[in-house]
Amino acid sequence: MKNIPDKINHYEKLLKVLLKLYPEREAHNIAKIYFQDRFGISNKSVNLSSVDSAILNLDIQRFKNNEPIQYIVEKTFFFDSFFKINKSVLIPRPETETLVQSAINSIKKYAPTILDIGTGSGCIALSIAAKYTDAQITAIDISSEALSIARINKEAFNIKNVNFKKIDFLDKTSHDDLITYDIIVSNPPYIKQDEKQLMSTSTLKYEPDIALFPPGEDYLVFYKSIFEFAKSHLNKKGVVLCEINEFSKKDLAKLLFHYNYKWEIINDFQGKPRVLKLEK
Repeated sequence: MKNIPDKINHYEKLLKVLLKLYPEREAHNIAKIYFQDRFGISNKSVNLSSVDSAILNLDIQRFKNNEPIQYIVEKTFFFDSFFKINKSVLIPRPETETLVQSAINSIKKYAPTILDIGTGSGCIALSIAAKYTDAQITAIDISSEALSIARINKEAFNIKNVNFKKIDFLDKTSHDDLITYDIIVSNPPYIKQDEKQLMSTSTLKYEPDIALFPPGEDYLVFYKSIFEFAKSHLNKKGVVLCEINEFSKKDLAKLLFHYNYKWEIINDFQGKPRVLKLEK
């Protein structure tokens, strides 16, 4: 009986591990994406060099430790582009593309001013900037490490019209450094502490808490800060767009009772409440 060639063993070796961690279809998809993104190989029967084989062995251990593939290959696809990421930023989700598209749909004039609060990898700001090169976009984050990744993505896309700033948005004194905007967009930390039990092990273990969970007990703290900020920093006929937790619709409705905004909820591709849209 002939031995199976090494060039097949590499794929099967990874797949064997993934099948223990994921449903069969997902395991095959992850294996395919891994070889394409890590080594540029779309044919699973292509052999690996000794160096790449060693990388694969190390990555297999990372998979066994429930590390997401996006962090292993250090990139992910979002809104028509690949973004560099690492564990200092949240992994961009397809649901967040609804937020980007909503912002693009809200652009009604030449050279709009846009603020992205909690930019992370820069995926929201840079996706908008790629479609509207005349837009003047400021993107802020409290994390220096996240901003480093965002700037790498900006350089990779050769985008000129996004300015990244380190700002703690919950510190109201920082608002003095910001102008007024036509569009304010944000995917803030919005997950309640008691929802951890609903989350995957890989998310809790590897994705940054600061991007998932608001500080303190009030999980609406970022929305309150954004609503207050918009009173003085949103231009006439301006729009605020925030990604929301699908379970927070009622709580946000109660909160908005105290504000003089017109508002609506936009559903994502799964039909779930995803984006809160405010207008003065």
